[in-house]
Amino acid sequence: MKKQFPHGIDITAPGGLTALMAFHRKTFGDAVMETDEEAAAKAAAEAEAKAAADAAAAKAADEKLGEGGIKALKAEREAREAAEKRAADAEAKVQAAEDAKLSDIDRANKKALDAEDRAAKLETANARLAALAKHPVPEDYQDLVTGTDAASFEASAKKISELHARAEGKAPKPDPVPGSGDRSGDHNPAGGSIAAGREQYHSKHPKKS
Repeated sequence: MKKQFPHGIDITAPGGLTALMAFHRKTFGDAVMETDEEAAAKAAAEAEAKAAADAAAAKAADEKLGEGGIKALKAEREAREAAEKRAADAEAKVQAAEDAKLSDIDRANKKALDAEDRAAKLETANARLAALAKHPVPEDYQDLVTGTDAASFEASAKKISELHARAEGKAPKPDPVPGSGDRSGDHNPAGGSIAAGREQYHSKHPKKS
C-alpha cells in the first residue's frame, strides 16, 4: 500500500522526490532556510551596502550643489561653530566675574577679621602695660606677667611685684586708697599747710581799716 502525504505526492514512487521539490518551489518560491550566522552576515552586508549607498548619495548631493553650494554650506557650518564658541566664551566670562566678586567679598571679610584681631591684640598689650605701670616689675621678670584682660593682667603684675619685693627684703607697696595720703596741693615746701601759712601772713600784716 502506497503511503499518502498531505500534498498527495508519493515520494516512494519513481520521480516522487522531483515532484516534491517542484511542489515546494511552487508553494514557497525560491525561499531557503537560513541559520542565525547566515542571517547575521546577511544583515551586516545589507547595512554596509546601505552605508555605501548613503555616502554615494551625499557625494552626489555635494556634486549637485556645485562648488558655490559647497562653499555656502561650509561657511554656514563655520558660522554656527563660531556662534557656539562666542556663547561659550561669554558664559565663561560671566562665571569668572561671579568668581571674582566672591573673591572680593572673601578679601573684605578677611580684612575685617584682621582689623578686629589687631584691635584685640592692641587692647591686650595696653592692658598689660597699664598693669605694669601700676605694679612695677623688673624687666627680667615682666614675661611672667600674663592675662587675658585688664583685671587678670593687673592681678598677675601685682603678684609678681609683691614676690619680687619680698625677695629683695622690701615691704610690698600698699595699694593707694582713694582720698588718702599726702595732698601736695595743701602743703607748702616747709611742711606747713597753706591755710596755716595764710593765717600767719594775715597776723603779721593786718588789714588797715
